Amino acid sequence: MLTKRIIPLFLLKEGRIYKGERFKNFIDVGDPTSQGMIYDAQGADEIIIVDIEASKKKKIINSRIINSMITKCRLPIAAGGGIRDVKSAKECFSAGADKIIVNTHAILNPWLVKEMAREFGSQSVVVSIDVKKSGSNYDVYIYSGTRKIEVKLKDLIKKFIDCGAGEIIITCIDKEGTMSGFDCNLYSWLRKLVSVPLIASGGAGSYDHIVDLFKESDCDACAIGKMLFLRDYDIVRIKSYIKGKDVTVREA
Repeated sequence: MLTKRIIPLFLLKEGRIYKGERFKNFIDVGDPTSQGMIYDAQGADEIIIVDIEASKKKKIINSRIINSMITKCRLPIAAGGGIRDVKSAKECFSAGADKIIVNTHAILNPWLVKEMAREFGSQSVVVSIDVKKSGSNYDVYIYSGTRKIEVKLKDLIKKFIDCGAGEIIITCIDKEGTMSGFDCNLYSWLRKLVSVPLIASGGAGSYDHIVDLFKESDCDACAIGKMLFLRDYDIVRIKSYIKGKDVTVREA
């Protein structure tokens, strides 16, 4: 089994980290820079930081927040929120981001991924897709889960990979913030489709949820949020536990 990554997920609103449930009922849980320093010290593999209001407000993530984090944290940072073109991506890279994350604007215009991969390299371009279960299928949503798009998830993933996406994050909206476990059936199905690193997001609430995800789906990484902020867990203990269950991780 390849080394699995544990990635704290910061959802930003007005410069603060917020956590909710199914993209609703948000509460303020802290400052991104100070929280980043904590998870850096604990041995997180990287941090994902996304401004969840940026696309709706026609803005991009605040580059000052990225810069503040990279001056205090040694770990890689993947940043997203409102990135709609090469120019806005360059602002994030100039601020110190190691990767950029595109969601709404890439789904509306998948060729954006090709343009960015050509400009920055596939390894720096991460595509994020938010999905919600509908019968036996999964619908794709944009603008932080508020608008459904009539496109097949399977077709969208293939297009992104063909365009040069270096990694793909799939967030299950039904599980997001519930701490009830990942939708392992979803990620097992996705693993057969996704030939690049696959990151699961939505549902982490216990050590065994993470173990089950890695063993049942073979995802490359999991993004975790509320489990870290609102329960008594930390990266060191998470890695120690899942390593004891024969999941290979980088030492914290």
